[in-house]
Order: sequence, then structure tokens, then C-alpha cells
Amino acid sequence: MKTDAPKIIKLSEYKKPDYLVETIDLVVNLNSSATLIQSTMKVKRNTNDAVALVLNGEELKLHSIKINGEKITDYVQSTETHTLTISTVPEEFILEIENEINPEANKTLDGLYKSGTIFCTQNEPEGFRRITFYVDRPDNMAKFTTKIIADKSLYPILLSNGNPIARGELPGGKHFVTWEDPFKKPAYLYALVAGDLGLIKDSYTTTSGRKVALEIYCDKGNENKCHYAMESLKKSMKWDEDRFGLEYDLDIYMIVAVDAFNMGAMENKGLNIFNSAYVLADQKSATDSNFYGIESVIGHEYFHNWTGNRITCRDWFQLTLKEGLTVFRDQEFSADMNSRSVERIQSVQGLRAAQFAEDAGPTSHPIKPETYMEINNFYTATIYEKGSEVIRMIQTLLGVDGFRKGMDKYFELFDGQAVRTEDFIHAMSVANNNFDFTQFKNWYSQNGTPHLHATSKFDSQLKKFTLTLTQSFAPNTISEAKNYHMPVRVGLVAANGSDLLTKVLELKEKTQEFVFENILERPIASINRDFSAPVKLTTDLSFDDELFLMGHDSDTFNRFEAAQVVSMKILLELIEEKKAGRACQLNPKYIEAFGKILNDTKIDEAFKALSISIPSEGILHQEQSEIYYSETESVRNFVRKTLATHHHEVLFKLYKSVDQGNVYKLDPKSMGQRDLKNKCLSMLSLVEGDLYKNLGFSQFKSATNMTDELGALGVLVETNSAHKKEALELFYKKWKNETLVMQKWLGVQMMATDDSVFDALLELEKNEVYDKTIPNLVRSLLGTFVASNKVQFNHPSGRGYKLIAERILELDKLNPQMASRLASGYKDMARVPQNLKSLMKGELENILKTDGLSKNVFEIVSKILG
Repeated sequence: MKTDAPKIIKLSEYKKPDYLVETIDLVVNLNSSATLIQSTMKVKRNTNDAVALVLNGEELKLHSIKINGEKITDYVQSTETHTLTISTVPEEFILEIENEINPEANKTLDGLYKSGTIFCTQNEPEGFRRITFYVDRPDNMAKFTTKIIADKSLYPILLSNGNPIARGELPGGKHFVTWEDPFKKPAYLYALVAGDLGLIKDSYTTTSGRKVALEIYCDKGNENKCHYAMESLKKSMKWDEDRFGLEYDLDIYMIVAVDAFNMGAMENKGLNIFNSAYVLADQKSATDSNFYGIESVIGHEYFHNWTGNRITCRDWFQLTLKEGLTVFRDQEFSADMNSRSVERIQSVQGLRAAQFAEDAGPTSHPIKPETYMEINNFYTATIYEKGSEVIRMIQTLLGVDGFRKGMDKYFELFDGQAVRTEDFIHAMSVANNNFDFTQFKNWYSQNGTPHLHATSKFDSQLKKFTLTLTQSFAPNTISEAKNYHMPVRVGLVAANGSDLLTKVLELKEKTQEFVFENILERPIASINRDFSAPVKLTTDLSFDDELFLMGHDSDTFNRFEAAQVVSMKILLELIEEKKAGRACQLNPKYIEAFGKILNDTKIDEAFKALSISIPSEGILHQEQSEIYYSETESVRNFVRKTLATHHHEVLFKLYKSVDQGNVYKLDPKSMGQRDLKNKCLSMLSLVEGDLYKNLGFSQFKSATNMTDELGALGVLVETNSAHKKEALELFYKKWKNETLVMQKWLGVQMMATDDSVFDALLELEKNEVYDKTIPNLVRSLLGTFVASNKVQFNHPSGRGYKLIAERILELDKLNPQMASRLASGYKDMARVPQNLKSLMKGELENILKTDGLSKNVFEIVSKILG
């Protein structure tokens, strides 16, 4: 086994940079295999003592170094530490470096690389060191100027950060454009794009009357798919002005869509680079969830202009400072643009599916970790989504107006700086009468999902209702953990469904009693409304109490939550019955309650679609000390089939009532109707007999939008319909030249529940549309198999484990980030049955034995193995 474990980076060992770069002028002469980089930096010592200058640099061919115009040769370049060290330098000096890179060979998609025929960059967190030697850390903030030189016939569009200040023609068919960014920034926000690109233009006039040019670039031929992204951008700009008083600060805002991208998008100052999946969309090729994702991610990256760019992180341990805050902002934006209740439910569903699982597993970490081996492994649901929930709790404690005051103070105190989470909390405090966040900071430093237990007691004689809240830590939380300060929003619901009162309770002790006077009747307590604290909640509510809240709670989140709690209890009990070999029977009260939701005409279609969805396999697995994959899948299918059989007439009536025919609208109501339609189709496909057996294929053939077409295809695949093969072939023939649609085609086939999916995967890897160097395609095929097809990935033969382990090692040589994300699929090893555990462990140990293993994969696998 490998013994040379990567170095652990510790927050406690942070020290400020020895040298700071004040300005950097770059000349980038583009060539696919030999790009020449010339950098001229104004450098200043940042310590009292003279020390060596250490620059980061990876996969760079050094040509020359000059200090104050004098060429030097006294330096050490290390390929092990990826550094360039110059032992003696003046206190202030001009540093000139010339180096060469090979963008075409760069398959890590970090630094400068090629996506098809397009040059593009990805520098967060540490990609700039693959472009040139630099003090590559977020607390080194400099002003950047970039002159890009390229063949004009091949690369007529040359883009970088800031504003264009010069352009011209050069000999040999070349041309140049010079860009200047007036704002200081860390290198991770640097961007460059060059290509022969399509373009749509628009403009936005800020509140103060300044006109900003808006430009979205893409592969030629896709321009008509960029208009929704443009509208989303303008909505984002207006929303940030209205909600937080924040205007855009440059003359131009650009977005570029590329196919080969590790992340969703990147907020580079003034030049956002996007995964094309979050820009390109039209009715025929994109689903409603694609449109929703585009609006959200466009907003997220734009909002980073202030929360991430103008104020950035001092070091990467502070990552949630910008990401948690900006996720909160994009969630609030989405809530205002769509249905607030639906947005909240979907956000919490995502949190539970990804972050709760992460927080309970071997890679659990606080939102502000104290150590890491590879920072790329910490772009996680914990940093982003749990980080957002922590920000939301601050707003709950301070109120919306108090939170806005805190944001204003944050920008007043720290604009243009690289800061810490403590600085954000300080701004929130001083803007709100020195609100005491001392105990609240435990949310930043402690891992694991807290548990909250609620019990209640009603005294009819004293007309007093007592609510007792008890907090406890997750089993894997650090041993020295301290009690959280958590806001718990509570409503007391009367027998007629009205609220007797609503209040935010502040729980600080392990156990606290909250007494409510003058309560004339026994209420039902609705706890943690709107998911005010990111906890696992248990209560002493009875089955009938939960059913009552399902039908009457005024808080839409908790009305949905009551349905989930009831479903969860029933499903877990049935799984135990299944394990014991006993026949499953579904509670008649549950069947009746499900019917009431279907027949409720007072709730909108989007909320109804969510409410008739039962907990996923992944959520059910979280509640099992030992995971039973096949039993869980079998019980879910039984429950859905039983409900569908009892209520098929109502389901079909609903299906027909929300069918929009050939009319297509892209608004929240229409999107909710399509969601409900496809949820009904999914359930009707489970009903035995001929009544609905052709409904899915009929919808597939007649669909006029991708939501309905893909929804039907998914049903045909998951039910192993007789029409499955024909539908997949028709879909492929129709869409094989559309990369984004082919990603859907790959992914949907990985949802097949029978053993044939394994052979299908192997065949799809050979298909001409698949390319393992494109992250979106890897995510669609291998990622879906690992994350969403638990029964087949955890096949008793171990074939799923073996195949993915082989693919991890193949990918690790190309793109360690993608490889490590696949490796996270083994995170449940401690809870799988013993026969699977030994198979999984063997594959992981073989991975660790591999020479040349990246620190990305090493860190994840070593944590899983313990």
C-alpha cells in the first residue's frame, strides 16, 4: 500500500503571504500545444524579514526569469512541490517570467485548456498555477491586465476580465485584444476565453442609470438557446438591486458556455465561464428542471460579484463564506421568481439527499473545516447547502431587515478585502445591536447533523401548553461538541386548522421548556416550520396528529413534511416486514390520506406533485443502521403501486386535467402542471393490466417539449416496458447530434432497475456520443449509475464496485476531480451488509495501492477506509 500520503493542510498553520503581487500584466500568445505566457508583476514583500520568494507552478515549461530587468538563473524549480523558489529578492521589484504550456494536453480542465475548439480557463481553486508561476492563494489580490494574441481566423473572439482597452491587427494573420480589470482580485477569479463563437447581446440599465453591455457566447448554432439565460441574468441584476442594493460595477458582463467543464459555472470577474448545461435551453431540448437550474446558476454566479469577488476568502478554509452566502442568495432569488414554498421544499430535499448523507459518512466535515489534503474535495454539499442553511438561520434570528443591515455593514467594512467567516458574523452583530453570536458559531466548527426531539404537554385546567425541545449530536460529531444556538419556528394549530400562535424559539441549552399561556384547547405543535434549523426532527406526535397536519398546517413546508414523516414511518416498518419474510400490507388510513391530497383542489399543482412523492431510496437508507438495498427498492415499489392501484381513476383524471396539449408556457404554474402530469404518469405505469400500459409510449411519441418526452422515456425505462427499446432508439436517432440531450439519454438508461443495466453501461461507453474526457458525460453515465441506481451499484456479485473502481483509476490519470467524486459513491461502506463490505473494501484497497494516485482520490478513499 502507498505510504506517501499527501500533506495535510491545516487552518491553524495559516500565515499571511510573504509577498504580495500588486499588479500583473499578462501577454498570452495562444497556440493549441505551445501557448507562450509572459507575465510582468509588481511584487512587494509582506513581512519584516527578508525571505525567499516561493511561487506556485504546475506543468509549466520555464523559459526565463527577470528581476528589475536582469535575467536570473539562481532559482530552484521543484516538480514535487510544484514551486519555483528564488532565494534572494529585493523588498519591492518587478518580476518578469516567461513560460510555456500545452492547453490541448490539459485534460484536468484546470488552468488554461481547450474545450473542443475553444480556449478557456478554470482557476478556482488553484488552477492559475497551471498558467504561470504565481503566489496562487486567495489572499493575494492584484490588478490584472491581459493582452491576448491569437490567429484571427481561428479565434476571432478574445475575452478576459474587466473592460477591453485596446485591440488591433498583427502580422501573420494574428490579432490582439487587451483587457483591464480595475478591481483587485485573487488569481482564482482570472479568466480567458478565445474561439470562433456565436453571440447574443443585450443591455441592462442599473438603478443609478448606468448602461451595462450583456453578452452571452456559445458554439455557433446555439445562439437561439441562450435567450432564457439572458433573461435570467437581467432578472438577477434587478433582484440584487432591489433586495440588497447591489449594482453591477463594470461596463460589460459576459458569459461563455463550454461543454468541457468540471463545475456548474465559475464567477470570474466580468467573464463567467459556464458549463453549457446551465446556459443552453429551449422548449424541445431542455426540461423544466433545466430551465430552473439555469435561472438559479445564472443568479448564483452573478451574485458572486459582491459575495465572492468584491469580498473574497482569506484562505480556502473560509470557502463557505462566499459559497454558503451565495447559495442562500440564489435560493431567495429563485423563491421570489417562482413559488417560495416549492423552492424551499426542493432545497431541503436536496440538502437531505446529499448533505445529510455526507454529514453522516466518512467524509463528514464542518462548513468551516480545519484540515484538508485537496481543496477540490471540499466543494461539497456541506460547504454550499448546509452553509446556506446557516446563513438562513442568521436571517431568522435577526429578521429580514436586520439581515439586510448586516449585509450593508459587511460591504461597508470589508469591500475589496479577503476575509474570514468571523468577519461576516462580526458585521451581522454590530449592525444589530451587538447581537451575541458566540454560541451560534458552533454551526461553523462542528460536523454532523444535529438531532432535535420535541415533546409536548397540555394542561387544560391551567390553559397551559408546554413544549420541550432537546438537542443532541450526531454519532460522528466531534467529541468536544458544544450545544448549538438554533432558531426553531413553531406554530400551535387549533382543531379547526387555524394557528393559535406562531413564534421563533431560540434553543441554546441541551433541553429547554417553552411554556405558552392562555391556550384554550389542546393544539398540535407544528415544529421547525419552513425548516428553520437544519436538523433531524423527531416528535411525540401521533399518526393521527401527523395526518391532521398533512391536511391543515398553514405552513406549506410542514404540511409537506407531515406527509413525508408518515410515509417514512410506514416505509421503514414495511422494510422490516420484508426483511422478516412477512407479507406487506399498507395502512388504510395512509391510502385514504393520499387520496385526500390527490383530491384537494385548494393546493396548486407544483405542491401537489411534491406531496404525492414518497421518500427516496437514499433518504430511507439514511435511517437504516445496515442498508438493505433490494428490500428498500421493493417496498417503495409496493407502496407506489398500491397507492396507484387504489387511486388510478383520480390519478388519470389529474393527468388529463393538467395536460397542456401543444400549448407550452414557461411559468411556475405551467411547470407545476407538467411536473404533476409526469408524477401521475409514473404512478399509473405501475397499475397492472392493459388500462394504462400504452400511456407512457403515447406521451413519448406526442410530446412537444422535453419535460414530457423525457418523463415518458424515464417511465418506459424504469418499468422495463415493451416499448423501452424502441423509444430509446427513436430518442437517439432524433437527438444524437445534441450533446446536452444525449447526456439525458445516457442518464435515463442508468435508472433501469433490472440486471441488464450493467451490460447497457458497458455498451454505452463504446457509443460515439460518450467521451470520458467530458465531465457532463461521465456524470450522466457513471455518476448516475453510482448515485441513483443503488441496487445495481451494490450488486451482490460486486461487479458494480469493480467496474467503478477501474473507471476511477482511468479517470484519475485524466481528471482527478471527476475521479474523486466517483470515489465518494463508496461512502456507505460502513453500513452495507458484510458480504458487500468485504467486496467494496477490496476494491478501495486496490485503489490506494496504485502508484501515482492523485491526492484527490487518496483523500476520499483513505477516509472511507478509515
